[in-house]
Amino acid sequence: MQSKLILFEGIARLSDSEYQDLLARHSELTEIVQEHASIRGDDYLLKYRKLQNLYLEKMKQSLIDELSRFDVYDGLPMDEYCRLALDRWQDFCESAKDSGEVTLMECCYLQNPLTVMLARHDADQQIARQHIEKLTAVIYELNPLVIYLQPRDVTAALQHVRSERPKEWVEFVTWYLTGQEYGKAHHLSGYEGVIQFYEMRQKLETEVLHGLPIQQLVVKHSGGDWERCALEIVNFIKPFFLC
Repeated sequence: MQSKLILFEGIARLSDSEYQDLLARHSELTEIVQEHASIRGDDYLLKYRKLQNLYLEKMKQSLIDELSRFDVYDGLPMDEYCRLALDRWQDFCESAKDSGEVTLMECCYLQNPLTVMLARHDADQQIARQHIEKLTAVIYELNPLVIYLQPRDVTAALQHVRSERPKEWVEFVTWYLTGQEYGKAHHLSGYEGVIQFYEMRQKLETEVLHGLPIQQLVVKHSGGDWERCALEIVNFIKPFFLC
């Protein structure tokens, strides 16, 4: 899996002036901050959660809280998030097109952008759709294959996931999907609200996929027929790897 090439988990975006101010106020952290920052134009992307894990004593909670306000997923305006996401896909495309390697990704193409745009920002679905279309245009030359696993029963699929995940995960997801802009606007709450969000997102994702000029396979499943699903996937990808 190479999803980390695209994901922004635990990453803060600072401008040049914000980054220089950070170093000026925390000069003792200059070396480790520079080690975990990447620069693209005026964007300074800092892996602040990784810094926190590696240097727990040096990275005070007040600083982590400050940096979390610049978190790419949960701290920036939606337009900034979309711009950064497309930039990162563009960078990946440039590095991948001549590599000759096959890159396998999970959740980067539909799940993450649509969850951020819809759950956090309550974006208009047409705007969300346009973002995926722009993303697709960026990666089209790589001849990507999309495999979409579509549960026939969203409620049953979520119940299975809930039974396997810790309580803290369940509580966070419930808050993320029902306690932010989309949840408030649509009066979602609790487990039922989570189900409503995922049913909406699945409907939108399948509609978006069907309209994209991209090789794709939608695998409908009931959660207990994985051998049949695996065979469908193998039959789908096999022609692309046969000489």
